[in-house]
Amino acid sequence: MPSIDFDLHSQILASLASTLAKDSATSNDEVQRLIRAGPSLPLSSQPSTPKPQAGESHSAGTSSDHVLSEGGLMTMRHQHALIAQAKFAAESSGQFDQDLVPRLCGYLHSLPKYKFGDGLGLKGKSPADNITASFITHLLTIANKRPSTRQDILDSVWSYFDKLATIVLSDSAEKVCEFVLPSLNGLLTALESSKFEFESRDFADLVSHSNALLTISTSEHIRKAIDTITQEPSTSYARRVLATYARDNILLSSNRVVLQVLTVKRNMIGRLIEANTAKDQLTEEQQVEADVEALALEGKARHTLEYSSEDEKPSVHTAIATKPSTTAAQSFEAIWTSLFSKAFKRTAVAGQADLTKVLRTEYIMSLQFLSDMRMFANDLLAKGSVSSEFYYREIMSVALQLAALASVYIHELDDVLPTHISNSLFSQIRTDESQIHRASLDCATILGINFQDANGEMTALLQQFLITPSNAFKSTTASLTQEAAAERLAQTLKHFSIGEEAAMSIVYALLNTLYKHNSSKEKHIAADEQSVVVQENVITAISKIACIYKSEKITPLVLSMLAQQVRHHSAHLDCVIVRRLTDIALTGSLASFNDIIQIFSNLAKHSPTGPHSHDNKATSKELADAVNESLLRLALTINTRPEFYHSYMVSLLKLFVEKGVQIQSSSHHHHHTTTKRSQNKMNSHSTGLGLVLPMLAQLLSHDDFEQHVKHSKEDVKLFRDLWAHCVLFEFVKDSPWYKEWSLAMAMIACKTPALVSDEHSATAYLEGELEHNSVLPRGIADDQKAAMRATLTSYLPGQAVAIKTLSSAKVVFLLSVYHVETLRSRHGGDCSVVLKYFMNSGVNDSVLSTCLEAIADQVINVFTSESQTKVLAHSLDDKTRLQVRNLIIGCAHRLKRVSALAVKWIHRLIGNFPQLMCDKDLLALLLELSELLWLGCENEMTDEYCPVYSFTSTKVNVTINLPDSYPYRRELLSKFVELTRRWVAVAMENSPQEVDALLQDYLANSEKIHTGLSRVHMGRTLAARSGKDLTKSHNCFDGALGSIPGVLLDSSSVFFQEFSARRRYQGEMGGMENFSSVFSQQTGTVLPSQLPALRENLQKMSQQVKADQFVSNNDLANALHRAVSAVVTLEKVDEELVKMVAWIPIYLFTPDSLKIGTSVWNWLITEKPAVEKRLMAEDPFRVRMEYAPTDKKARQRSYKIASYLFSPHLIWIEFLSSRFQATRYRNRDMIDTFTRLVQLTFAKEHKMSTHPLAREGRFQLLLLGLRLLRSDRMEALIEYQIRSALYLSALSWFELSPRWSFGGNRLLSRTETRVMKEFAAALEQDKILLDTILSSVKDQAGTQAANYVFTEKLTRDAIVRKHTQSRRLLSLLTENELNRLAVWTTPISLGGANASSANGSETNAQEKSYSEEGWRNMVRFAWSVSPSLAFQLMSRFKNNIIPSELGQLLASDPFAAVNDSDAIQILLGEGTFRYSAAQLKYLLFWQPVPSITAISYFQPAFHNNPMVLQYAMRSLEHSPVEVVFFYVPQIVQALRHDDLGYVEKYIMRAARVSQLFAHQIIWNMKANMFRDNKCEVPDALKHTLDRIIDNIVKGLSGEAKNFYEREFTFFNQVTSISGTLMPLVKKTKPEKKKKIDEEMAKIVVDVGVYLPSNPEGVVVDIDKKSGRPLQSHAKTPFMATFKVRKTREESSLSKAIMKRSGNASGEQDEEENIPKTYDVWQSAIFKVGDDCRQDVLAIQLIAVFKNIFTNVGLDLYLFPYRIVATAPGCGMIDVIPNSISRDQLGREKVNNLQDYFVTKYGGVDSIEYQKARNNFIQSVASYSIVSYLLQFKDRHNGNIMIDDEGHVVHIDFGFILDISPGGNINFESSPFKLTSEMIQIMGSSVEDQGYRWFCELCVKAFLASRPYAEQIMQLVSLMLESGLPCFRGETIKRMRSRFQLDRSERSAAEFILERVDESYLNKRTVLYDSFQKATNGIPY
Repeated sequence: MPSIDFDLHSQILASLASTLAKDSATSNDEVQRLIRAGPSLPLSSQPSTPKPQAGESHSAGTSSDHVLSEGGLMTMRHQHALIAQAKFAAESSGQFDQDLVPRLCGYLHSLPKYKFGDGLGLKGKSPADNITASFITHLLTIANKRPSTRQDILDSVWSYFDKLATIVLSDSAEKVCEFVLPSLNGLLTALESSKFEFESRDFADLVSHSNALLTISTSEHIRKAIDTITQEPSTSYARRVLATYARDNILLSSNRVVLQVLTVKRNMIGRLIEANTAKDQLTEEQQVEADVEALALEGKARHTLEYSSEDEKPSVHTAIATKPSTTAAQSFEAIWTSLFSKAFKRTAVAGQADLTKVLRTEYIMSLQFLSDMRMFANDLLAKGSVSSEFYYREIMSVALQLAALASVYIHELDDVLPTHISNSLFSQIRTDESQIHRASLDCATILGINFQDANGEMTALLQQFLITPSNAFKSTTASLTQEAAAERLAQTLKHFSIGEEAAMSIVYALLNTLYKHNSSKEKHIAADEQSVVVQENVITAISKIACIYKSEKITPLVLSMLAQQVRHHSAHLDCVIVRRLTDIALTGSLASFNDIIQIFSNLAKHSPTGPHSHDNKATSKELADAVNESLLRLALTINTRPEFYHSYMVSLLKLFVEKGVQIQSSSHHHHHTTTKRSQNKMNSHSTGLGLVLPMLAQLLSHDDFEQHVKHSKEDVKLFRDLWAHCVLFEFVKDSPWYKEWSLAMAMIACKTPALVSDEHSATAYLEGELEHNSVLPRGIADDQKAAMRATLTSYLPGQAVAIKTLSSAKVVFLLSVYHVETLRSRHGGDCSVVLKYFMNSGVNDSVLSTCLEAIADQVINVFTSESQTKVLAHSLDDKTRLQVRNLIIGCAHRLKRVSALAVKWIHRLIGNFPQLMCDKDLLALLLELSELLWLGCENEMTDEYCPVYSFTSTKVNVTINLPDSYPYRRELLSKFVELTRRWVAVAMENSPQEVDALLQDYLANSEKIHTGLSRVHMGRTLAARSGKDLTKSHNCFDGALGSIPGVLLDSSSVFFQEFSARRRYQGEMGGMENFSSVFSQQTGTVLPSQLPALRENLQKMSQQVKADQFVSNNDLANALHRAVSAVVTLEKVDEELVKMVAWIPIYLFTPDSLKIGTSVWNWLITEKPAVEKRLMAEDPFRVRMEYAPTDKKARQRSYKIASYLFSPHLIWIEFLSSRFQATRYRNRDMIDTFTRLVQLTFAKEHKMSTHPLAREGRFQLLLLGLRLLRSDRMEALIEYQIRSALYLSALSWFELSPRWSFGGNRLLSRTETRVMKEFAAALEQDKILLDTILSSVKDQAGTQAANYVFTEKLTRDAIVRKHTQSRRLLSLLTENELNRLAVWTTPISLGGANASSANGSETNAQEKSYSEEGWRNMVRFAWSVSPSLAFQLMSRFKNNIIPSELGQLLASDPFAAVNDSDAIQILLGEGTFRYSAAQLKYLLFWQPVPSITAISYFQPAFHNNPMVLQYAMRSLEHSPVEVVFFYVPQIVQALRHDDLGYVEKYIMRAARVSQLFAHQIIWNMKANMFRDNKCEVPDALKHTLDRIIDNIVKGLSGEAKNFYEREFTFFNQVTSISGTLMPLVKKTKPEKKKKIDEEMAKIVVDVGVYLPSNPEGVVVDIDKKSGRPLQSHAKTPFMATFKVRKTREESSLSKAIMKRSGNASGEQDEEENIPKTYDVWQSAIFKVGDDCRQDVLAIQLIAVFKNIFTNVGLDLYLFPYRIVATAPGCGMIDVIPNSISRDQLGREKVNNLQDYFVTKYGGVDSIEYQKARNNFIQSVASYSIVSYLLQFKDRHNGNIMIDDEGHVVHIDFGFILDISPGGNINFESSPFKLTSEMIQIMGSSVEDQGYRWFCELCVKAFLASRPYAEQIMQLVSLMLESGLPCFRGETIKRMRSRFQLDRSERSAAEFILERVDESYLNKRTVLYDSFQKATNGIPY
């Protein structure tokens, strides 16, 4: 039968075998059917029959009719069946091994007994070959997978060797040729290629059983058999077998048998070596990874050991490439290569001694074969003929390898093997011995690696081989030999014990050889052939050494030396050097790569086709071709080093541009003598330039190189220059150039970025770059200009007029844009890139704009045309959809121009392809973008002053950036929503059902939980509206029925019914599947049987929640929905499930758990109404103050934590309110449930939160209570109890100081206002009934008495009066709260107070309705309810009657108010006591006041009253030392009147508690000892301070004392530097700097020391060179930098909440992985001779304001940098990091802050600019209010800093409060500094968003500060006697007047707005800046 390549029968059986093997359900009967397809098994080979399984018959294959004494005919179908059986056994899990393995082994031994059909099987091989190879391969696979079968299978294999050897010696020539030789070939080939893990004992077995095949007798019998058969007719089967193998270059012979046996031995010992080495080097995990890697790498291993000649096909004896790590999954070729990378380390194994003995024998035998084959070959050569059937080259090669491996394994080396290797390398033979040479090279390397003693010898041998002229380098395979020799030399060297030194020595030696051969020939005379070969070898060896070593020493050396050789040899050798440099390029560092590319670039620039082709440096054509080939090869293979992509691209671009410039320069030089010859020359030059294009295209074609996505400004310029040259050289026109390089240019165009730089560029930059582009020729010929202009006009006929006015540079630019973008669009690139041109402000504002838009229109036209072609071919791909996606995203761009263009183009595309929106992803994108734009608008309501700029949808993986302009956001949303509806409608007209399904799918797959603050989800809203529009547009009743009056036809219910049905059925199917798969894996009806498992799951979740373990939203939602679906589906309600469904969300009580809970509860109540009954059954002065800049993230974090805690309550209350409204008219039981719930809730009012964010929840709950009272006629006692508790709960909110709405969340403010209004309305309608009595007592008429008593003390009338009074008080307070919220929500009332009142946003009608007596009665009633409530009336109402009445009430019952610290204000006042000692005694029990208030009670105004002093002392001690720490300056000043020693006593106690407190107060005391800076006038406190310091120091001991000494020694060392500078005060700065460095070098940082200004961190290092003298005429201040290590502080509760919140929302807290400790470099200024105490006070006050603003959640920024006064006239000041003064900007020629912002942050449309502007507004607003209240003066530009984020920071507070520059002439009369450049950044009027924000923030800052005015003034008043110059009498009075405490909130807001107007462009501010410039040179 003729040979065939494909047999259907064999393929079917093989597939069947694989299928059965993989199917675990395969039965024994199926296996037996497969067995029966095979031939009968001879009796002598029968396996033992296993017992049949139950229900199965005995194997038919073992019946008598299938048992033969001898084998029968083996047909082709039998062979296929046997191969299938073997395949099944190998791939199965082993359950049939007991039967199959013995059977297969029996078949193997019986193969000689069968008579094979007259056919040659598959692929020209003998059937005996095929079946033997298949059996051996599959049996070894089984043995490898299942060790229990291993030994039996191997025994069968070894015995088969014996059987074949016996047949050779005893059987006929026909049997030997037609069976034995093919079967041996199959057997040995399978063993050669097998990846079986052989063990050491297996090698001994192999040797003992295979050596019979190597005997002379066996070889002779084989030779005779072949000779006999070759004499037979050509038609005989045996001869045809031999001929068939011969056609495939496989000559069956005795020598081939020898070769194959030696090869199997070599492979096996190689695997043993690799296995031992791998186990020694790899961990278990690495072993697993290596197996996977080996499979991937093995495919590369196919060329390194190609020993056969080039005209021969690769054989199994040739090998390999890379280095796998284990032998399990590797070919031998891969293992062989790995032997060159590591030395063998033998590990002890069983039978080691026997194996060593065997290997010694094999070593001797292999060398004998080597010698015999060499003698045999020499004899044949002497006779003049060598036949390939003798395999002498192959045998010699394998024998060498076997000997080398045996020597390595036993670790013994004699002189014989190296001698053989040397002889093989250097024998001069007349034939091609390349295969033997390469084997010898391999063996030399293996010996050199494994025997260090032989390494030098082998290295020298290899080196000598390379530099010795030899015929080895003349054959057709010389290049392979050269490569192998060079690589083996490098590999041998790398394992030399002396390391790189040996390599360096060899490199130098090789270079000397190169020089020697080069110098022996005269210049310009070609060297002889042998010399050239040696030079090639040397160059190759050097390059290989560099490639193998990859050393930072060797590679640069080799690179340098090879580079020097270029052009010093023949052109041929230059080419060799270039190619070898190419090899090195991708193995070294980036620097080496760049050096090589630079060499190539220099050579390319001087190519024979270049403009410098006739200069001395001109490159030959051969070398130029080699350079171009190398550059192209690098571009092709550089993907192995992707980090080189960008560098190579830049080099190629520069090469192209520079060559273009050279050509232009040359052309311009000769343009006056244009001839045909010069034109041809120009064309030749252009050819050289164009050759770079394919290189660049090849580089850019790599998929992972996305240059067009990520690029720099320099990249853009280079690409722009490239395309400009393509235009100038007409590569883009229809010319020969275009035809040749069109594909390359198309690829380049697809990866070219937009030819304009990033979007921050200004107009002048783009046009300037174009006009002054150095790559464009200065003198373009007029005819060329005209041609280009005409070409552009032909492309853009509508822009002809504009084109006429453009410069040549702009014409070239536009042509470049046209060609790159049309090429990109035409060849599958991203056409949406064209949008990026309009994201550049330089484009939008230039004359190029209209032309670029015309080009962009054409680009879209091209894209449309190409897409239409694809549509016709039904091949619209994902790339096209991606481009449409990008254009759709562009419609939502933050720039109007970009958005408008994108909209126009999408309109055009949808007009051509209306089905675009039928794409699921694109439709979802549209809807999600709508949602993102809505969130951008919602941001105005949630956090108005901190805009969020980026919005992301993970659903469609898109992020958009929006500007901070809310009007534009609203405009953009409005347009986009309209466009979305229009585009979806277009799609509906064509594919209504498809769009309907997509909309439902979008709704179905939307998040179950909406994370937005409002209930609106714009995407879902649009989807629902579009569904409604869909059903409406297909309504068939629009005719006569549509005109019926009053009837609205709307079939939108169809859409929602379909949606609901779809969701329901999906839920049912999914639920059933989940029950089946998750819990029991059952099929059929599973719901009833799964209820126990479902309960267990919920119980487990309940336990997790109670144990505070994390439960994901997804798990919770799945569990609850699954449980509810079960309850709804079951006829009988499962009580336990209902209970857990009700309680688990409440136990968890997170926002998301409540959202999920309320959702499933509503579903459950709707479906099962019967279930409903069961289902329903900080003060800123009391915290630690910090000297640190405002931390926006901390503020947002605080808000997030609070919001996370309150949100569940809001959701819960909303659910209760909703259920109440739904059941109030129909379910009495539910009303009773609500009554009990409300009653219990209000009874716990003392536990309700008083946080500002609790306002909404509390009043929602109160509103629910009022509605409940109104809707139900309760029993009188219940009504009384509920109303009393409700009123008390409402009034308790007002017992604390008024609180503003937290943060800038306008939506929250409006929600709170709405809730408060609804509460006020419900309160007004509340009717007191108390008329339903359950009592047995009746009056005479038989009814209950009208004024009955149902409490112990109160009658009905008394209760009515009390509740009425409570309601009036609540109404008054609620009105006040609404007024405050109105001011906070709308701080700028454009129409004034009257307008506000008219709009209903603000009113005080009730407040005005009270008479004096009415106020007195109201105060008394409030007192009766709660004294705290009464005292808060003072802070809410500006009425003098209130404090007066409170004073009398307090005098009558002081004890009633002891729990309210605010009462102290009236009790003690300002020290003018109206109360007796008997009343003051209650101070012993009074609630403590804040620390600063307590300190103020030590002042003389309180007359050292013992009760007051004790109260002050107790209050101080009540506060943690960390809080009091902040008030150290005030505590020191309190010592002035500490006659009774209370303050001193506190200081001593605190110093013992806190060492940091002790240090700080010592420094402050030292600073206050003298009244002057020269320490000449002592302060009255000096004696006291000295005594206290001594006592503190004496009280220290142990570690505390050591710490004190270390700290003060360190700080004194630093500050003493100023003293050492005093003698140099008149010297130059360099001299002072030198002295500072000397002194800084002496300082040693001790353990735990810190800077006085940074007590929370420790100094760990000093920048000894950072010292810098500062400018001063008579003093010596200096600056130094320290490394300070700080620790982040965060409460465990906050951290847990944030983590839980992040997990619930799917977000990751970005600070979670931040280390707790961190280092900062802090610079500080050390001053001597300057009193810093006033600056300390100013910074202290700024820190107070910062704390106030943070407490309210205001988006304001202050930076109270640290200043510490440490001694009289001495102190240190922290330097503000990353900032520059406005003065310094002026000196750097920045004339305008707006220009500075644009330059630094980008154009006004850029996000970075807008962020910086927002930071600027927030900081200016906060500093403006602080400056006004504290009267900061001397606000010139030198005292105003601007940091890198745009914040303004004020410094230098020498003039505050009562003093100003110029002798207090008050030149700066403006309330604060508000200059024109500040206004320019913010906006000029209230209509401008930025300026409006500034005004609103000023108002809010002022309003937030006023409640703390008293504490602020207390802080200042304590310093009045300190001697600071800022106090000049009536300081406190004037400060009080600035706070305007007698004004209402609205009046105060108007007052501060007037101050803003007064400061607006104030002339006195401008004049002061002019004065400072004239006198001090400070620019403005």
